[in-house]
Amino acid sequence: MLAKSTALIHRPVAKKTPTLNLVSLMDIFTILVFFLLMNSGDSQEIEKANFIQLPDSMAKGAFQNDLTIMIGDEFIQIGDEQIVALSEVETLNGKPIAQLAARLSVEKKSEADYTAFEQKNGLPVTIMGDQSVPYTTLKSVMATCSQENFRDIALAVNQVVGGLMSVSSTDGGSL
Repeated sequence: MLAKSTALIHRPVAKKTPTLNLVSLMDIFTILVFFLLMNSGDSQEIEKANFIQLPDSMAKGAFQNDLTIMIGDEFIQIGDEQIVALSEVETLNGKPIAQLAARLSVEKKSEADYTAFEQKNGLPVTIMGDQSVPYTTLKSVMATCSQENFRDIALAVNQVVGGLMSVSSTDGGSL
């Protein structure tokens, strides 16, 4: 009888080095770079009026620039159209302004066109006023906007980045 023996043959196994497929990774990063480039320059700016010096603020947020009301030294205006003289507004002591209400009613769209957000919060409006505008004048403009369903009110300011703002007192010093 022949004895059968089993021999195990060990073949040398070629070691595979792990590789990383960089093509897919580069595609993802390329798309990401293009996305960031396309969206990085999308800052919202409003048209700056030379006769208005905006107050400074550290507030962060975006606004809807659909309609801008400018409160200057002598007139309240929308675009290039002067609506009412400030001397007339100062006599109202914070009550709505009839001339501005009439102009806003022209700007208002029909209630059927309102989005769900606009139905809840009102139409958007930005008020751009000089930092020296009296509070009663600003209150009159805001009351008129609210009365005409422009309740999503944004106040235009200069955005101050970082640091503390100094508040000036009436005697010229800072608080």
